[in-house]
Amino acid sequence: MAVSAMYLAYVGLPVLTAVIGVGLIYWIYRLQWDRPGAKTFVLLLLVGKVWMLSVVAHIVVSDPDLQRAAAMLETSAAFGSYGLFAVFVSQYTGSGFHRHPIAQAALAALVGGTTVLSFTNWSHGLLYQRLVFRREPFTYYEFVYEPGFIVLILLLAAVIGYAWSVLVKYLLSTSQRSEVQLVLLLAGGLAIAVAQVLGKAGVFPAAGLAHAAYGALPFNVLTTVALFRLRLFDIQPVARNAVVENLRDPVLVLDEDGRVVDFNGASTRIWPNLGEHVGEPLGIACPDLTDAVSFPETSEETAGRLTGQFDGAERHYSVNVAQVSRGRDDRHWYSVLLRDVTALERSRWQLEKQNERLDQVASTISHDLRNPIQVADGYTEMLDDMVAADGLNAADADEAQAYLRKTSETHSRMEAIIGDVLTIAREGKTVESTERVALSTVARDAWANVDTKDATLTVADDRRLQADRSKLLTVFENVVRNAVDHGPEDVTVAVGATADGFYIEDDGPGIPAEHADDIFEYGYTTTDDGTGLGLSIVETMAESHGWSVELETPDGEGASAGTRFVFTGVGGGSVVDDQDPQPTS
Repeated sequence: MAVSAMYLAYVGLPVLTAVIGVGLIYWIYRLQWDRPGAKTFVLLLLVGKVWMLSVVAHIVVSDPDLQRAAAMLETSAAFGSYGLFAVFVSQYTGSGFHRHPIAQAALAALVGGTTVLSFTNWSHGLLYQRLVFRREPFTYYEFVYEPGFIVLILLLAAVIGYAWSVLVKYLLSTSQRSEVQLVLLLAGGLAIAVAQVLGKAGVFPAAGLAHAAYGALPFNVLTTVALFRLRLFDIQPVARNAVVENLRDPVLVLDEDGRVVDFNGASTRIWPNLGEHVGEPLGIACPDLTDAVSFPETSEETAGRLTGQFDGAERHYSVNVAQVSRGRDDRHWYSVLLRDVTALERSRWQLEKQNERLDQVASTISHDLRNPIQVADGYTEMLDDMVAADGLNAADADEAQAYLRKTSETHSRMEAIIGDVLTIAREGKTVESTERVALSTVARDAWANVDTKDATLTVADDRRLQADRSKLLTVFENVVRNAVDHGPEDVTVAVGATADGFYIEDDGPGIPAEHADDIFEYGYTTTDDGTGLGLSIVETMAESHGWSVELETPDGEGASAGTRFVFTGVGGGSVVDDQDPQPTS
């Protein structure tokens, strides 16, 4: 019974290996046929099936001549499998060493030479002089090898050893994300050598039988798991060093078909689930990056831009794409390097805003100030003419006083314009230093600086924020002044916090919908005595902090009830609720 069980084990394991190999071949053909080295790997498995079946035949058949033929076919198929494994490693790693003349000669000697010499050994005896027939634990032939076979074994060891050194060096240069796959692949490859060594050491019952074939089962199983279940074919590591892995800038590697095959840790800050999309096209793994990537056809890099909400904030990246050579492989992969240029982009944006403000100052000086001066000059000339006349009657005196009032009002308007222009020119620069201030405190201080008549201020809730206090006061003063000037005498102004900033609103008549897009325009006003710069100053002060300000209007046509300005991008401390807000008159 013990012999029967052992017999079944020696026959069943090669059969099981062959069956698993068939399933692996089908899997590769259906899903992985276009992968580098896939076709060679399939050919390796096919030759491996011949190897397994010849092992079975060597044990099962009873005719001595057929047993000897099966034993010789077993040797030839084994050497063929080893040779194909070396070719697969060469293609998979992209090293192309199998194309070197020396490697080709060695492979030809291993595969072709072993086959020819094995089946013609009867005429020369270079590989073995005789076959020893064994009856325990079952019938099989044991080879008694000659020096020629030892030479082939040494050549095989050199070729396979070099292939393993290339593979190990290649795999060790990958990221730690594929360490499980690499361990499985290495264990599967070593299983064949371990089985053969244990057989020669007498650990297995049939000591004279070549046991390398019995290591093919773990090779097939572990390789299947590594290549397909854990997607080592998809990972396809590329050489990198600690510098690349530790770069703070995201780096991705794409294969020749634009699929993600590798990335560094910084990439997961933008795409946290990137590890789940290895082997998938870039458009699926990183859809927002597709439009920014242009694949170069030469060695020169291509450049693009990427802007989006990443890590809870808007960020800007420059995207550089370059070809990556794979050794002697004619195909090219691509490296995608993203550099965070958010600070540079903000500086550029702020510089553009400052230049716009300078243009606005020049426009104001050349047009808005010139017109009041011309008006004042006109009234002055009229007054001169009246004074030059022979005396003034009562009516002319009243008219002259009216001209003087107009001149004084015009000069006052000029003074207001000059003050607003100076505010924009001097304080519109980017904020360089800030302090922690309370929204409620700044609102009440600004309220005290403006003639608010019978108006009322209410602080709904409070928050702490980082700001230039002087500029923030200017923001509140101008919004409050706008509410008082355009609303009823008893207008109520409310201030409160939002999730990303604060708001200032009033219950006045509101702003007509047709004017909503123009209120921040430089010089826009609806009154004759306004400068048209108040809300422009508000926007300028907000932008100097890196904030945004918008007029929030309800849906629908016509005038909205009240005016609400919302400031966003402020950040700062948490909101502090004011359960019993105290109005300020």
